[in-house]
Amino acid sequence: MKTLSAADIAQAKLDPASVFHGPEDVLQASLAPEDKKSILLRWEEDADALIRATDEGMEPSDNRRSPGELLAAIQAALETLEDGA
Repeated sequence: MKTLSAADIAQAKLDPASVFHGPEDVLQASLAPEDKKSILLRWEEDADALIRATDEGMEPSDNRRSPGELLAAIQAALETLEDGA
């Protein structure tokens, strides 16, 4: 389980992809549930924006996952978090 510094947590809340490889990693991190939810919700906003940009013809800079796959993974992680609460 990854332990994060306060600075890492603050950074993750601004730009989750800069701290975590994928939404699944947020669930595995040693964080309070409300921090996990906050990070995942921010990531969901970012993925929604990426989908809109892609629909407008802009190419995503991160080719690890398509924006749709990323959004699905984030939503699955949020569901897992809610089910565990």
